[in-house]
Amino acid sequence: MINLPDGLTLSPRPTTADHDPVQDDEWARAVTVLARDVRLGDTVLATFPTRLRSPATGAHVGLHTPSPYWADPEPALTPCHCTACQIDGLGVDGGRHLIRLANSVPFGACDILPPDTYVLIAPHTCACGCDTALADRAAYDWTSAESVQHLMETGRPLRPGEALTPTAD
Repeated sequence: MINLPDGLTLSPRPTTADHDPVQDDEWARAVTVLARDVRLGDTVLATFPTRLRSPATGAHVGLHTPSPYWADPEPALTPCHCTACQIDGLGVDGGRHLIRLANSVPFGACDILPPDTYVLIAPHTCACGCDTALADRAAYDWTSAESVQHLMETGRPLRPGEALTPTAD
C-alpha cells in the first residue's frame, strides 16, 4: 500500500495490455514528490495532474504511466505540441516555468508538468558500486559503451572515467 499525501488518490494499477507491470521493489520504494524534486534515474510511476479531481472528494486523481520510465528531468520554459501538453492546457501560459520529466517517453508524450505537480516515483537506486550522488547532466558520460549499458540497466549513466567495481558473489 502506497502512502499518499492528503488530497491525492490513486486507483489500483490497471492490468490491461496497455499498462506494463511495475516491479514489486519499485512499488515498495514508491514515494510521492513534487515534479521539481524528481531526479535523473528515478522511475516515474504516476502523475497527479491538477486538472483531474475526484468529483466526490476533490482529491487530485493520479494517472498511472502506461510504461514506468526513467526520469531525465530538465527545465522547460514552453510546452511542446504533444496531445498531453495541449490537454493539460500548458500551451496557454508558456511563459511559466515547467519541468520536462522525459522527452518522448514510451507512450509518445514528453511529460511536461508544472513544478508543483505531484509525481509518484521509485527513487533511483544502484547496488553496483557507482557514485549515486546526483550530478549535473554535464558531469555524466553519455557515450561510452559501459556508461550507456549502465544507463540502460539503472536509469543513470556513469561519470567520466568511473569504472564499476565487480561485486563478489
